[in-house]
Amino acid sequence: MAIKSKGEPADTSAVLRLGAALESSESSRQDLATALAHERTLLRTMIDLIPAFIYAKDVGSRFIAMNAALARNMGTDPDAAIGKTDFDFFTPDLAKKFYSDEQALIKSGQAIRDLEEPGFDQVTGKPRTVVTSKVPLHDVNGEVIGIIGVGFDITERKMAEQRMAAGEKLESIGRLAAGVAHEINTPIQFLNDSIYFIREAMQDLMAHNTKLTATLAAMLPTPPEVDEEIEDLKVELPPALDRMADGLARIAEIVRSMKEFSHADQAEKSPVDLNRAIKSTLVIASTEYKYVADVVTDLAPDLPLVTCHGGQINQVVLNLVVNAAHAIGDVVKGTPNKGKITVRTRVEGGYVVISVSDTGGGIPESIRQRIFDPFFTTKEVGRGTGQGLSIAHNAIKAHGGTFEFDTEVGKGTTFRVRLPVEAAEREASAA
Repeated sequence: MAIKSKGEPADTSAVLRLGAALESSESSRQDLATALAHERTLLRTMIDLIPAFIYAKDVGSRFIAMNAALARNMGTDPDAAIGKTDFDFFTPDLAKKFYSDEQALIKSGQAIRDLEEPGFDQVTGKPRTVVTSKVPLHDVNGEVIGIIGVGFDITERKMAEQRMAAGEKLESIGRLAAGVAHEINTPIQFLNDSIYFIREAMQDLMAHNTKLTATLAAMLPTPPEVDEEIEDLKVELPPALDRMADGLARIAEIVRSMKEFSHADQAEKSPVDLNRAIKSTLVIASTEYKYVADVVTDLAPDLPLVTCHGGQINQVVLNLVVNAAHAIGDVVKGTPNKGKITVRTRVEGGYVVISVSDTGGGIPESIRQRIFDPFFTTKEVGRGTGQGLSIAHNAIKAHGGTFEFDTEVGKGTTFRVRLPVEAAEREASAA
């Protein structure tokens, strides 16, 4: 019995030590699980906060993970997308392209770097441009088991690049046009002076000829026969010279308008007479509207100067007038009828308002929300790039103004541009 009693404390101690070890192991396991969960949550949060589209797919191009940004873009949530493919979210053509690229990557093991490709925002329903990189996903044995992709939405950057390119192109064309107009100006002046001299000389010659003919007729016993060709020339030459003078005056007006319209903007804004700018722009745009529409102007005589980039505002008005002409042309095509374009200016509070109205077919309700989107156009290829209204809208916004429109299908459209005049008034009062 003594031996047994001596062994009982030893057995209890061992059990206690084993229990403590097990409790310590369980605690360590729980601590490890908590740490792993914390790291997983931290990693997930970081990935979700990155302004990029991050995802992983298996060898069948099925999603096995995606971050919140991509899920929002695709109109879903990360968990709901698991097991689905691009064919569940995108158009067949777009999904097929993504699938082909990924399967080629899985087969070759070669990563895709900085590939610019089309995208689509399921929430807004608008196409996007995405630059994507995709790399193969390997298991512990080095076998390809899927892909990991990262994409960045560069739509806004591409739009800015397009606007910059369009602006540089317009500036280059403007400088070229201004240079040509300057070169044309000298020969036009020479022709004008020559026509003026010929008109004056012809009048003197005809007066002298009439007097000489009368003197000779009085001296001769028989009056000479009248030369019909000479008489016809006397009748036809003066109006012919008048028409030549009018034609040269019109050419001079076009050249002058071209110089004013095409003059490159200075770095700083300057006070601009918008009525004069509109008149010059209408001369430039006449080839677009003269066969399909009559232009009516209602320009406020007391319009204040507006501090702005004159070249940009000229471009805005030109675009609105050309669009109005095209809208009317689509309606009157094949008929002898002509529409009407009305250009008005007025002052409303602290703003100068330019409105351009047409009697075209109006803007369908289905596309009214998209007309200011870059590259959106309803015109056939070669007639429009879809940048005009977008560039105009951005230009007016940059001036602190507003760009609005009213339209009615079958009756026409009116665009209204509001530009603040406060800057010009402050400069005038300071002077």
